[in-house]
Amino acid sequence: MDKKYLLPLILAAACFLFSSCIQQKGEVKAMLAAADSLMGTDPSAALYSIMSIDSTEIPQLNKRDRAKYFLLKTQARYKCWLPVSEDTAIHEAVSFYKRKGPKSRYAAALTMQGAVYTERGLLISALEEYKEAERIRNKLAFDPIESGLLHTRIAELYQQTYVNDSMTVYRYRKALECFMMTDRDDMVMRARLALGRALLPISAREAIVNILEGEKIAKELNDSTMMLAARDMETTYHFLKRDYRNTISVAHDTYRRFRNPIFWTNSAGTNILYNASKAYARSGKPDSARIIASLIPEKTLNGASRHFLEYDIALSKKDYKTALYHHVNGERLADSILASGYAIHLRGVEKHFEANRMSRQLSIFRSRCVSTSMIMLGIMCGIVVIGAIIYIRNTRLKREVEKYTDIIRSINEGKGSTVSNTSNMHDRESINISEEMLKVADELMEAYYKYGKTRVIADQVKSILKTHFPEEGTMTRVRRIVDATYPGFLSSLEASYPALKEKDIYLIALMACGFSTGTICALRRISESSLYVEKTRIAKKIGDGIRLSDFISKALKEYRQS
Repeated sequence: MDKKYLLPLILAAACFLFSSCIQQKGEVKAMLAAADSLMGTDPSAALYSIMSIDSTEIPQLNKRDRAKYFLLKTQARYKCWLPVSEDTAIHEAVSFYKRKGPKSRYAAALTMQGAVYTERGLLISALEEYKEAERIRNKLAFDPIESGLLHTRIAELYQQTYVNDSMTVYRYRKALECFMMTDRDDMVMRARLALGRALLPISAREAIVNILEGEKIAKELNDSTMMLAARDMETTYHFLKRDYRNTISVAHDTYRRFRNPIFWTNSAGTNILYNASKAYARSGKPDSARIIASLIPEKTLNGASRHFLEYDIALSKKDYKTALYHHVNGERLADSILASGYAIHLRGVEKHFEANRMSRQLSIFRSRCVSTSMIMLGIMCGIVVIGAIIYIRNTRLKREVEKYTDIIRSINEGKGSTVSNTSNMHDRESINISEEMLKVADELMEAYYKYGKTRVIADQVKSILKTHFPEEGTMTRVRRIVDATYPGFLSSLEASYPALKEKDIYLIALMACGFSTGTICALRRISESSLYVEKTRIAKKIGDGIRLSDFISKALKEYRQS
């Protein structure tokens, strides 16, 4: 080929490649814009648009377009109920929008990062991301849909704890208020049903109102899945009210309406059949209960629940031998579930999720079971620790009093009387708390017998704690115990550090008693992160430049030596 034609050919090829690259980048941006516009109304279409982009094109995008791609991809997957726990690229989007803006994109990226943390089981990190996103959104123009979704996600996190039930209901109510400002009936429906589920163990009457409203919208939208979820909550409501006739009526009507077998393989369908079968058994109709139980797919009901169902049926037949067999085995399996759930938590909830991510609904169900088991186990352990601490401290003080009583009496009769009075006061307080602990243990066993296989056990345990260990009364008791054990210790602290408030002295008294972090959180009705903030604040007031626990240990040591 003549050399004079070579250069024009090279230039033409370069122009062609350049124009091709420009065209491809233009197509990618067009797909991103389409996905962005469809995200609110049709997430599945947005996901299709995102997945149509060639992955080899992503590294060639500029940083802003790449951040937009990662954000939209995570949003679309999350809204289509696909797992997002491995979408670590969202961190790049968060970092970019934090530096470059806009703030609305930064808030959206933080929200998606919180969703990723939630699915990984990092609940504290998820809540921090949601709260930061909420702070940013409060400075922007009000968007009812985004605000409602953020309230919903925060409520879901609170629902997994045992000290924030009021905040759960509050957040779901705020989400419903936001969605009511829009024309998104589907979001209003989901908010109604979520609020109803949160209210079931707290205010059944208000719960059923929201459940029925949500079911009404589901019928209008012809959303079979949400209609079945609403019927599940209806049967649970009637069963908790011991209205077995209506439990059976709702279950039968639902079974006639939903003939597709697939509806009865998910958790909602299983719960409806389970509640109906137990309602028949408790109504004295074991044969009907057996027929309904046979409709429950074998793999959708765990072994413990199956044994408890068989227990009710056998009891209805007055077959006490069989009933005892199923009761014992049900309790054994329930205990093994608690133990396995505790072990899984120690290994990390993230690994548990990754091992089961192929089934999104199954993963959510199992994580909720683990959370409930951990809450029950934590509360019981906390109560046992409180009792053990009181018993050990009481025994030690008795031994010390017996050892030094004769010496003190010989030196100073007046001082001996003071020590005796102090010991008697401490003994009386310890006896009162020990009696209270026996009452708590009795009521815990009663609650577990009645509600151990339902979802309301955590609320029953909280109610027992609130009854026997109210915040104000417990504060007074702990103060009296410390004053009896270390006379003048708290008073000297109040005199030396006048900036300390009554609740600060209460926390110091709890720590001086040797209570664990979990026990203090339960008695104070606060989370572990809030407790850490309080400790840091009190340490700053004291101003010794050391941790609060070290300061208390040092002060107690000096007190004993003085």
